[in-house]
Amino acid sequence: MAISGDLEPGGARTSAEYVVLLRRLKERSGLTYRQLEERAAERGDVLARSTLADVLRRDALPRAEVVAALVRACGPEEDVAEWLAARERLAEGERLAGAERAERAERAERAEASGGDDVPESDRVPESDRLPDVGRVPGTGRAPEDEAAEGEAAGGGRTRTAPFTQLTPLVVLASLGTVVLLVIAAVVLLPDGERTGDSKGAGPEASMNPAATPLAAGPTPGWSRVRPVGAPTLCLTDGEARVDGDTKTVAVQRPCTEAVPPRTYLQRESDGLYVIKWDHPDHGAACLTVLDGGPFHGMLEPWPWKACRGGSTAQRFRIEPAPGGGTDHWRFRPAQDAEPLCVGIRESAEDPDGSQGSDKAGAVAVAQRCTVQDANGQVFIIEPE
Repeated sequence: MAISGDLEPGGARTSAEYVVLLRRLKERSGLTYRQLEERAAERGDVLARSTLADVLRRDALPRAEVVAALVRACGPEEDVAEWLAARERLAEGERLAGAERAERAERAERAEASGGDDVPESDRVPESDRLPDVGRVPGTGRAPEDEAAEGEAAGGGRTRTAPFTQLTPLVVLASLGTVVLLVIAAVVLLPDGERTGDSKGAGPEASMNPAATPLAAGPTPGWSRVRPVGAPTLCLTDGEARVDGDTKTVAVQRPCTEAVPPRTYLQRESDGLYVIKWDHPDHGAACLTVLDGGPFHGMLEPWPWKACRGGSTAQRFRIEPAPGGGTDHWRFRPAQDAEPLCVGIRESAEDPDGSQGSDKAGAVAVAQRCTVQDANGQVFIIEPE
């Protein structure tokens, strides 16, 4: 059935084709962006003209509420259901395609890690999408000490013997006694402020110093959903932030029912730090990156789409238990900063001193100074997807 004139949203095969139909709907209405915003407001909808202009400029599938508001502003209410049904069909197809792509990548990585050479070309993971194994010899996947031992044996050098196989019990006991005495001497001679467990001279900032704080056990890696404790019905996902007339795609909080795509994957590195990866059906793989400088300073940009920079500290985070929180309450701390920064939610992208924590959809995630008061603005619930 033709609706909205002769436009057939059900015939769209891709998100790009769907957006083309939305552009035609807007053009046929003869209304300007400002007039559409006003008509939407009269019907109780929110349709910011800047948001609509951005949606119609891209090929990505718009959010359901934007589609509904635009269709209502352009035509009769009964057309909305058809447009939303077509959108949901395309969104489900993108979700399935993204899941299949991620599963294929994981399968290929497991096969290659196990030394398999028969990985189908369609399952191979592009080199640009991989993060290098920390502490491994490039091109070998082996630890340096393994390479050294193998080279020594191949060159006819000394071969190692199992420890203590040639030591008498008396020598072993003497060695252990020496170690005990050295440990006792070290503890006695340490300055008071450096003894384990002694907090003398340590202020509240000491426990938040990334260089001094050991890595605690973090959340389970894998496909995850991240929700701010202060707004548990919202999820961390992509959105638009506008500062001084410029717009950038960054991490924001939106209703969880609208948060996918992109899907979120927590990747734990061998040093205990995490990389927060996003998978988007249109843009591919991305790593959340803390922006340094400029009007969007401290915000988290999914950059670069289609490739992650292996080893970049701007893309690595300490994820640690939130003080006094539940077992699923966590803080994200950027690894690149020497000062104690935590990822929190800021209601206004244009106000660097804006309030921390917000239950407003579209509020941005930003690296800011760790706080004790109102800490819920910097605490997140992490759960399996």
